Amino acid sequence: PHAFSCGQRQRIGIARAIALNPRVIVADEATSALDVSLRSQMLDLLLKLQDELNLSFIFISHDIAVIRYFCDRVAVMYRGKVVEAGDTDQVCDRPEHPYTQALLSAVPVPDPTIARKRIILSGDVPSPVNPPPGCRFHTRCPIAQKGLCDRERPQLKDVGAGHTVACHLRS
Repeated sequence: PHAFSCGQRQRIGIARAIALNPRVIVADEATSALDVSLRSQMLDLLLKLQDELNLSFIFISHDIAVIRYFCDRVAVMYRGKVVEAGDTDQVCDRPEHPYTQALLSAVPVPDPTIARKRIILSGDVPSPVNPPPGCRFHTRCPIAQKGLCDRERPQLKDVGAGHTVACHLRS
């Protein structure tokens, strides 16, 4: 196994996954270790297999460009909780949750003549073991309201067209 390239190891992993004829495959950071050309080939292979074998994927990634290319729907998580979910284009083009907005503002823009306002989060990152009461994001949220966000956990609420947001002030 040590003699295989990253791309070959990924293909072996995919072959092992589809050998059992699953309906759903969980792909956790499936392209993170690959260079750009191999990443593109791997995503195209996964899309081809999805179509040919009628597969569904739960695709976990930190790479927004990969998510936009590969996924129809996206769920953004913060500290283990979904804060926003919906159609990929809708969530990426019109994010509602402050964390999603900050996350997307960090994505590099390929055109150097286009300036994007970067949202820098301040505040304390909460412990994943002992999360704070209320919204998990309230310690870093630029719009958090004392007495509301620090006490009540927001539920996912529909904001239109299947787009859901977990934020007291956005939903």
